[in-house]
Amino acid sequence: MNEYPSSTEPVSSAQQILDDVKKFAHDDPPMAAAAAFGVGLLITMLPARALLGTAAVVGATLLRPTLLTLGLIKGMELCCKKQPRLPKP
Repeated sequence: MNEYPSSTEPVSSAQQILDDVKKFAHDDPPMAAAAAFGVGLLITMLPARALLGTAAVVGATLLRPTLLTLGLIKGMELCCKKQPRLPKP
């Protein structure tokens, strides 16, 4: 099943994956070098225009709802801000 336990902290799972990769590289350096070469070759062969185009389309699609949400949150903060009461003399 799932090798990594599900946790609420993504940093700890990322740290666990990094530790596993370091252990793999320490235990079997030739295989780790071959895997790194293969991943590098795969990344090199991917079309950069398609990757950047996809990122731009996704970013442009999410930009308007994100800005609208942030504007609504700021408007609620300004609208619901409590004024401090001054002590009566």
